[in-house]
Amino acid sequence: MGNDGGSIPRRIELVKEKQKQVKQNPNLQREAAWFHCALSKRLLEQPIVADRMGKLYNQDVVIEYLLDPSAYGDADKICPYLTSLKDTIKLQLTNNPASDADAIKSSVMGSLEKELKSKFICPVSMKEMNGKHRFVALASCGCVFAEQTLKEVSQTDCLMVWIWKQLPQGASTHIVIF
Repeated sequence: MGNDGGSIPRRIELVKEKQKQVKQNPNLQREAAWFHCALSKRLLEQPIVADRMGKLYNQDVVIEYLLDPSAYGDADKICPYLTSLKDTIKLQLTNNPASDADAIKSSVMGSLEKELKSKFICPVSMKEMNGKHRFVALASCGCVFAEQTLKEVSQTDCLMVWIWKQLPQGASTHIVIF
């Protein structure tokens, strides 16, 4: 029964192998970043703000956090640099007409049953804000565009202001939002 000198240890008893790292599904990380508030983990709802690191938040959650930092336990790890509402940019987002709000609300975070349609799109290129394309928010006005769109258009102003200036002088004062 052992300890008599006759037992021979096996390799698994002598050699400890390095634990294999569990790979996280990149689709889950992407969905969490683009569909849910970074602080409260709830679905993103208008008005939405972004911090300088590019994380998206519900504006009411940020205000709650600023009033009571203990309201969200892990907030000091997620956004320790948020000290006032001036540290965020209020985003001007364009709604996606192809989005199904009921499907997004009924989906469970981490469920990969179907590809979710994003609630927001780039107003120029019509690319969805779902993490597959990089998006840029202009700090001056909060307008959000696909990064590729800004690279292709050699414009330093907001694209929406640029489109407005391109209209003929006798044009209507109303612009149909994309």
